[in-house]
Amino acid sequence: MNRAWAAVRATGALGDRPGRAILSLLRCLGREGPTLAGVVAWQARRGPERLALTDGAERLTFRDLHARVRDRARAWQGTHPPGTLVGLEGGGGQVAFVVDLLAGLRLGWRVVPLAPGREGTGLASPLPAAGRGGWPPPRTGRPVLLTSGSSGTPRLVRSRVRPGAALRVAGALLEALRPHRDAAVVLPLPLWHGHGLATLALALGVGAPLHLRAGATPQAIWAALEAEGAEVLAVVPTVLRRLLAAPGTAPRLRVVLSGSAPLPPELAAATRARLGDVLFNAFGSTELGVLTLATPADLHAAPGSVGRPLPGVAVRVAPDGRVLARGLLRRGWQATGDLGSLDASGRLVLRGRADDLMVIGGENVWPAQLEGALLGVPGVVACAVLPVPCAEYGQRPVAFVEGDVPVTVLEAFARDLWPRRLRPVRWVLGPLPRTPLGKIARGALRAGIQVRSQHK
Repeated sequence: MNRAWAAVRATGALGDRPGRAILSLLRCLGREGPTLAGVVAWQARRGPERLALTDGAERLTFRDLHARVRDRARAWQGTHPPGTLVGLEGGGGQVAFVVDLLAGLRLGWRVVPLAPGREGTGLASPLPAAGRGGWPPPRTGRPVLLTSGSSGTPRLVRSRVRPGAALRVAGALLEALRPHRDAAVVLPLPLWHGHGLATLALALGVGAPLHLRAGATPQAIWAALEAEGAEVLAVVPTVLRRLLAAPGTAPRLRVVLSGSAPLPPELAAATRARLGDVLFNAFGSTELGVLTLATPADLHAAPGSVGRPLPGVAVRVAPDGRVLARGLLRRGWQATGDLGSLDASGRLVLRGRADDLMVIGGENVWPAQLEGALLGVPGVVACAVLPVPCAEYGQRPVAFVEGDVPVTVLEAFARDLWPRRLRPVRWVLGPLPRTPLGKIARGALRAGIQVRSQHK
């Protein structure tokens, strides 16, 4: 607890009089409700002219943000009762999305952030209403996330955060990442996903300026990092790879937080060579929350790991290699859907998704083993390996490759590196289907393989 308190003090959010600041926070949460809307009200009271959000088109101070949230909540008051599942589509601008999200939480809704164009089946819509006058009593809304859909149809995750575990996890993240209210944060990720929402909560909580750049080009992201003197950048591996392929500098950058998808060891090494020891790698899931964190030291010692479990979280590996976890969102042991192992230092090393494990000639083969090697072929931008039935070996891999590389080069590479049973039986070249977050939609690839098999 002492370490968590020290980490909170180090953010600068409580100022020189932490006792008074906490009392002020409690009053704001009591008046506005214990949500991010209440936190914004507190930040507006302590530093009204400080920059809260910008998306390149709009810049809002904390005073502006608080006022916009109140106006939106008044407009929506009476539309839906507290506790209603309300879908919020993020197509009207990133700052506007944050305003709508906070207003929905202030009204006590269970807000489901949706990717643009994604319909929320069975979800209410936040249509403006005339309102009932006055200011509603404090409500406790909460965000409800959809799974990414990389392995199938997205589904709602209804688990609640466990407060005790959340405090321990938050304290550990603050201690490791060292955010500060004067340290700008750049977020080139959408806000309808857990990674983006967590970064939003972190920035608003400590009062740090947040620069929203979802969908921006690598050049625009580099420009924002340099112009704003940003110290923290949140990414997924796809965005990180594109950034490293473009010119740019970020002289004050000290934290690059990757998550939401596997971080290849070669990408970690390339980041270190370009930016220094700034890379952190988080692992978790929409269903279970953040579970582990690899620090720069962890990525030096074990480049392929996702680090150690965070305080408040427990992780173990079952005899069949399946990763189980409990902590932030679930009390009992739950399967993450991944296969992995724990090294001698307690770091978790992932081997791939359990559903994607291939058994070839009696040998367990994880697609990540083959995909990691293929990513080293010049011209390969992304790839995915999935199994198909094989009379001789039980299964053989099919490789889907995105990039400017001929099949003959890929075949020669596989022939030199792997035995026959591991060489892809078919190469499929072209753009890979992706989720709105940029993750490879393996479910769509798997469905395509099944369709081809049925038509043979």
